[in-house]
Amino acid sequence: MSGVAASCAAIEDIDSYRYSIALKLETPAFQQPEAATPNPLSEFADALTGLFQDMELEGAFVAPDRSQALLRFQGEDLELRTIGDDSWIRVGATWQEQPSTTGEEALLTPASVCEDLVRDLASSLAAASGEEELVSGVVTVHYRLDEADLKGLPELLGRSGEEGLPSEFGVDVWLERDDGWPVRLEITASDTDEEGNPISLELFMEFSDINNPDIEINPPPVSPGQA
Repeated sequence: MSGVAASCAAIEDIDSYRYSIALKLETPAFQQPEAATPNPLSEFADALTGLFQDMELEGAFVAPDRSQALLRFQGEDLELRTIGDDSWIRVGATWQEQPSTTGEEALLTPASVCEDLVRDLASSLAAASGEEELVSGVVTVHYRLDEADLKGLPELLGRSGEEGLPSEFGVDVWLERDDGWPVRLEITASDTDEEGNPISLELFMEFSDINNPDIEINPPPVSPGQA
């Protein structure tokens, strides 16, 4: 089987874009195998343990160094903006300056999802199985992973490899036709653990407004206390 290559570096060549990421994770705990060969899904699970289990993220990027991310979780909003070496964070209605290296690293971004998950999963995709589809105005090749490609999925849900795949699952990846960056990603899985507790995962990511010159990311308004 001829595998597929996903290019995360190609994301850096996009002048501007918006993106959305949604994550819902229900599992009692992640189980770390005592000795197992690393796989992209279990490594991605490790990265998720410090994140919110039910969140929505809307972001934007304008080259070379402007980014914005609005995170919604548990009824709260948190927004980050970065312009060059300047960075701001908003919790509620109050903006504060912060070091540009703080906070944003803890959030999911299209680049981190690509590096930590999509790039390694792509090698399991069958090149001949893809079908062209238009997503957000971009010509993509849509791949769907079958059961043989999903050996790492149980670990993402906190199950051991011996327990087998979840009773229900789906993994779909839409890669840009020429450069291979992930325009859309959908992962769903659900099952129950040994005690009958429900375990499930929903992860969605999609780019939009690609190379749209109307996207603007500006410094936030200064709070009265900072004026």
